[in-house]
Amino acid sequence: MAVNVERTEQFVEILRESSEKLVVVDFYSTTCPPCLVVDQILGQLASQYPTVAFYKVDVKKFSDVAMQCRISATPTLQFFRKGRSINEVKGANKTAIVQAIDAGLSDNGGETAAAFGVVGHSDLTRLVLKTQSECLNQDDDHPMDNIFTEGASRLQSDVDEQLVIHVSFNQPIRLHSLMLKAPLEHAPRSLKLFVNRTDVGFDDAEAAEATQQIEMTKEIYERGGVVNLRYVRFQNVNSLSIFVADNLGDDDVTAISQLAFIGTAINSANVSDIRQGEEGHSH
Repeated sequence: MAVNVERTEQFVEILRESSEKLVVVDFYSTTCPPCLVVDQILGQLASQYPTVAFYKVDVKKFSDVAMQCRISATPTLQFFRKGRSINEVKGANKTAIVQAIDAGLSDNGGETAAAFGVVGHSDLTRLVLKTQSECLNQDDDHPMDNIFTEGASRLQSDVDEQLVIHVSFNQPIRLHSLMLKAPLEHAPRSLKLFVNRTDVGFDDAEAAEATQQIEMTKEIYERGGVVNLRYVRFQNVNSLSIFVADNLGDDDVTAISQLAFIGTAINSANVSDIRQGEEGHSH
């Protein structure tokens, strides 16, 4: 079963422990019914995954730790390797928890990660805050939610070929590459990317200077749709706006089957941050 964290210094020790193994931390509240379900789930998984360490943190008792880890709801589980959070699951979803554990066990702390063939980086699409993301000019029958997982569904434009996609992340990231899949005749061609701007509309997007402009080609899509960014410009990304000006087929409809964000999550909880919070706390 999961071990209760009893003091702030213990969480620092947990981060150190994650240098040697996968650590799962359940951020819970004593007044949260789904948290009881998660507690039972972790009790079952602890015997199935003997090499994984399971801990529990009371968000009211350790509010400083919860704040450092950017916990906004309970239950929230974070998965740590080599002192950093590599994944997060909200809610009492056993399937999602098991998938995150399996992914964590196959991830060597990001050192050997290779998302979509980009060595040293991970797929960060799991960090997208869907409730704070939107797409302008989307066809309501083919909304933006369709592109964050691989499948038959897709995002499609409505009145013309242009799209403005606003994506927010639940923690800062360093964005190295994008991966787009799309039917070639409707695939985005001219893209403009804007970092940490949530106010971009169609007029702004056409006139404003972008963080980076990209010209997608048939060859890029046929090689897997991965395009590298000017990494130095994408070092502290909280949100990304993507303006799609046209498509390869010069059609009135633009479509995207999948959009993935490849890079590194900026550690939301590290030893120095926790120590600072500890030293600044008065009793």
